[in-house]
Order: sequence, then structure tokens, then C-alpha cells
Amino acid sequence: MANTCASCGKAGHLVCKGCAEVPAYLDDSAPATCYCSAACQRSHWTQHRDRCKLLQRRKMVHRAAKVIQDLYYIVLRKSLRFSIEKVDRVDENTIFVHNTAKDFGKNSILQDVRPGTLSGSEESAALTMSGCTNCVVTMGPSIQIMLQDIMPYISEAQTIALNRRLWVVAVRPDGSLNFDSDHVNEVDQHEIFFVMMNSPGVEMEDQERYAIDLTHAQYGHHDETLMPWKTYVETRVRSNKGHLPLGRTRDKIEKFLVERFGQEGLKLFIVTGQFEKAMTVAVRDIPGWTKVWKEQDEISYQRQVEQILQHVSKRLDQFIAAKANDPTFKLWSSQAEKKRMEAGAKRERKEKLDLWGPDFRGHAFVSAMRLMKARQAKERATWDTPEAEKNRVQTQLIHSVEGTGYKGKMPDIKGLVL
Repeated sequence: MANTCASCGKAGHLVCKGCAEVPAYLDDSAPATCYCSAACQRSHWTQHRDRCKLLQRRKMVHRAAKVIQDLYYIVLRKSLRFSIEKVDRVDENTIFVHNTAKDFGKNSILQDVRPGTLSGSEESAALTMSGCTNCVVTMGPSIQIMLQDIMPYISEAQTIALNRRLWVVAVRPDGSLNFDSDHVNEVDQHEIFFVMMNSPGVEMEDQERYAIDLTHAQYGHHDETLMPWKTYVETRVRSNKGHLPLGRTRDKIEKFLVERFGQEGLKLFIVTGQFEKAMTVAVRDIPGWTKVWKEQDEISYQRQVEQILQHVSKRLDQFIAAKANDPTFKLWSSQAEKKRMEAGAKRERKEKLDLWGPDFRGHAFVSAMRLMKARQAKERATWDTPEAEKNRVQTQLIHSVEGTGYKGKMPDIKGLVL
């Protein structure tokens, strides 16, 4: 069936390039707007303009979300603070991430990803494990810079996760399971970003709203960074825990880490804060983010994206090199401390091999799988309850009125040298 000219109703063979190939949003499939001639397109522009600009913004948001996700994976690989020995996917729903002793010779709390350890979806799941809070802190200011012209309303949303497909569990170097992790709790708090458009000519209630979830891979969801807020709530949220301005989670996590881990917790927070600032500096280096998102030539756009990823990666490498002698980033402060840590690591290794065996299928594995299956069944039982449905409805209402979006204060980056 031939397309119809939006202006005169005749057969239209020309497509408006500005809003072509735009992803759907809820029930709006964003069909192409066609014309029979350039003259008809010009005469129809005043009627089509607002719709065209809205769809352009939607396309820009989808582009931006993918780049933001790629940037976050770059940050994760460069700021890894544990050493992974093996990622063991034992069944469709369960992954054990076996941590091992850190590389004490490097004398840095930042650990390299060992070649051959991570690949594909398992890599994404392992890197994002228990990382949603760190993500919100690290990426919030950068996202605000990249989206400021198309998504001015940005905030932090704290939810209880629903319908996970995957449970990722860390196995410590001594063989114990990291059951303090959110990923084995019966109720799983998960932080994401809530963003909302400000399209001209569109009422506040009708503005497009999205969830940006950069750590979705930890739940077995892949390539689903951006999702309409309504869809996200209906399929991923058991209940809403709160809605905060950008930067508020940073304040909360500092208090939590210090109260729970003392000076070591403060050290972890300082490192996270430094990466937040380093990312902000690197992203601010890029002029005209909106111009990047608007680029109509796909080849030119992909070239720009590759240059952006390379630039941010290089800037983070420079930042890490500049911190080489910073005591906060050092693993040990003396040779005596190094020897104590190495001796402790040797003891932990023996304990782990006794528990898990050399193939990681010993009696500890059997016990861990039994516990995980019980936890998975108990968590699934909480998903489809009247209480969960009531909470989802309330979460929708929270984000349906004016004033739900926030423009958080940018962090102070003065004095940060890369």
C-alpha cells in the first residue's frame, strides 16, 4: 500500500528525514510522515513542526541512552575494585562471580580485568553486580550534561526490582558468599534515573517519561537501557522507594559507607567521587552534545560516537595515571602491610579450595545452589501480589504530575587535574 501525502492526500514517496525511523513510545509507533513533493512538505510544516521536533527528541534520547551505557561500561572496566577469577553461569538464572586475591604487586585498589575472564552478557552482569548506587553517583552529572537540552527533568528514582531473570552472586576470595549484596536479599532496592522531556506544545501530563537503567544487566535484562517509564514500572518495579534530586544518593551513600566500614568506607566513597568528577570533566570536554544527537548522517554520527568513547577512555586513563601516587588509591602503604595482605590472601585461597574444590563444584557449591533456589522462589512469590500491584499504581501516580523532575546541582570540579 502506497504512503499518503500528509499535506494533500495523494500518494507520497518522500519521507520527512527529520523524524524518520524513530522508535515507538507506548502506543505511539511513530509512523513516517510522507509527502508527494517538497512543496507539500513546506506548506505542511507549520502543522507538522511540533510533532517532528518531538520525534526528533525521542530519537535523540534513544541515541544518547546507548552512548551513556557504553560510557558507563568504560568507567566500570577502569574502576574495578575487585579481582575476578571466574564468572560461572551455573544455570539460566544463576551466576557465581568468583573473586580472588587482588594483584598486590600493582599497589592500586583499581584492578585490571584479567584477559579471558569476562565476555558477552556475563561480563555485563558481573560488572554491574550490586552497582546501581555507584552508577547513580558516578554518572548523574554526566547524564545531566549530555541530556540538558532534550531532557531537562532528571532525577534519581529508588525502586524495588521486579521480574528479574538473573541472580548474580559474588563469591569472596575466602569462599563465602556475598549475602550482604542486594542480589540475594528478598527485597531488592534498585536505583535508576527518571527523565522527562520538555517538548514545546505538549502539556506536562503528556510529556514523554523514561527510565534510564544502566545496571539492568545484573538482572538478566540486556540492551534495555532506556524504557518508557510506564512500561518500566509495569514490568520491572515492585514498588517505589523514593524520588530524589540528582546528587542526593551521593550524600546518602557517604553516610552509609562511613557508618558501616569506617575509614575504609570513606576511602571507597572518595574514589567513587573522584571518578564522578573525572567523568564530568571528560564529558564537558565534548562541545555541542545536542548537535551530536541531531546528526542525520548515520555514518557521520557513528564516527562521532567512536571519537567520544575514545576521548572519554583516554581522559579516564590520564586521571588514573595522575592518581598513581595518591594514598587513597593505594592498596598497601608499606612492605610489611603488603606481606600481611599476601599471607592473608594465601590463607583465604586455601579455605576457598577446601570449600569449593578446584573446579568450584565442591560441597560449598551444592549448599550455595540450594540456598539460591530457595531465595529465588521466595522472591518470585512477592511479584504478583495485590500489594505489589498497588505499589506499582502509586509509582505511576508519583511521576504523573508537574514538578517530578529535578535539575540537580552540578558537583564542584575545581582543582581536578587530568
